[in-house]
Amino acid sequence: MFIDLARAIAVVMMVQGHTIDVLLEAPYRQGAFYDWWLFVRGLTSCMFLTLSGVAFSVTTCRNWAAHLRWSPRVFKRARRFLFFLALAYLVRFPMGKFSHLKWASEERWQSFFVVDILQLVALTLLGLQLLVVLARTPKRFALVSGGLAAAVVVLTPWTWHTDWSELPGWLTAYLNSQTGSLFPVFPWAGYILVGAFIGVVLQRRAIATDPERFIRVAFYLGTASAVAGLVFTGLSPRLYGDIDFWRTSPSAFLYRLGGVVVNLGVVAAIGRYLTRIPRAVQALAEESLTVYIVHVCILYGSLWNRSLLRYVSSQDPIGTLAWIVVLVAAMTALAWTWNACKRLTPRLALVVRLGTVSALVFPLI
Repeated sequence: MFIDLARAIAVVMMVQGHTIDVLLEAPYRQGAFYDWWLFVRGLTSCMFLTLSGVAFSVTTCRNWAAHLRWSPRVFKRARRFLFFLALAYLVRFPMGKFSHLKWASEERWQSFFVVDILQLVALTLLGLQLLVVLARTPKRFALVSGGLAAAVVVLTPWTWHTDWSELPGWLTAYLNSQTGSLFPVFPWAGYILVGAFIGVVLQRRAIATDPERFIRVAFYLGTASAVAGLVFTGLSPRLYGDIDFWRTSPSAFLYRLGGVVVNLGVVAAIGRYLTRIPRAVQALAEESLTVYIVHVCILYGSLWNRSLLRYVSSQDPIGTLAWIVVLVAAMTALAWTWNACKRLTPRLALVVRLGTVSALVFPLI
């Protein structure tokens, strides 16, 4: 239960972070409080990614055998991830029409290939599903996930210093931020892979349903991660030379991971006092990717709509807070409605999906 609560909190933090980023007036973007908010906002993406991996493993372990072959569960999962991957690229479509692609400039194609959090999550979770089939057992899956996470983190400084310009643009975008990617595989996939490892441990040892035990484990793991980051800080200059600490250093990854795990422990502590979480909160957790794409389009604009900032002016803190409340309420209502539609009327949900795809693609024809 507390995992869903943590996911819902991460979604709310994500919405408020983007709202402040878009709407808050420039004079208020300074000072100790704003600096603290920037740090917390940085942890939000890490928590969102880690919980994506945790939720994947917990859900998979509950019906492990059904995910080892091409079953309805696997088909549904693959369809969902591929849909969001395609939608993530569609949002960045380089021209207003398919027929205009031949006039797209190099800059437009580069912008199209930029990897954001939605591409990262969708592609990494698809990879984890393939890993489930290859690993065959939860134990091997957890070990390989943890090993891949370590490899991604350790190799990040090298991938960021290497010139990948000879590779195709879409592939380069997944390796580092040289082409403008916000969430390349290195190091951001590391959080999802670590989350996948943690999820198996939680489920196999029944920690996922024992908040008291999880609080202790989270404290020890979070502390250990922070200490490991401190140790690695001294080793980094010898291994990598001069690097961008907060963007590529394994030490920064370990610090953030420690903060994420400790925060999960705090959420678990809160969850002890809840007998159940409201359906709307659980829906917010389960429909996190839907909420992400919708609220990003509202705030930043897309091919189909203008940014919210085109309709309202920049806001002071009170006005920004009001918009945060409005958007969180709207996204919660969206998540609850869509989640209920999928559970109660699957055929209607299919019609809605097809209608949505048609409405998004038709203007580009």
